[in-house]
Amino acid sequence: MSTTTLTPAYRLDAGTGVADVWWKSGSISVKASGAETGGSFAQIESDDPRGSAPPLHIHRNEEETFYVLDGELSVFVDGEELRLATGDFAVVPRGVPHAYLVRSERARMLVAFSPAGFEQAFVELGVPKAGEEPPAGDVFPGPEEAGRVFAAYGCEIVGPPPAL
Repeated sequence: MSTTTLTPAYRLDAGTGVADVWWKSGSISVKASGAETGGSFAQIESDDPRGSAPPLHIHRNEEETFYVLDGELSVFVDGEELRLATGDFAVVPRGVPHAYLVRSERARMLVAFSPAGFEQAFVELGVPKAGEEPPAGDVFPGPEEAGRVFAAYGCEIVGPPPAL
């Protein structure tokens, strides 16, 4: 039996990724991107404070999964609220409006996209991580720029972020 490997196996040290960026009020560590998986999937680790939430959006190209490593959040999927805590998992099919909201002081989660591609929007819009603290001031793009970049990756913003 033969096995085809798209890229060599690799290992990442704790707290690192193939790309690490500050993202709004938290951080994103890309653990696997399309470059490492031949485009089949991407996985990121997201670490966000209480109240963090993306706008309601629709991925046209990929499914998205959420696995909570630590904390509590709600994933809003097509009008339904899925409450998740440490160890819980949720799948959001492509083409369905969704967003999440961090309910605990912090939440860390593994988020996967299949197929890969959308993870590059975070790398493009985020601020490269160069230390333990996020950059001071408003260094992130506004909603118009974020919407333009998301759209280039097949993601449509369809509503405001949920709030506590």
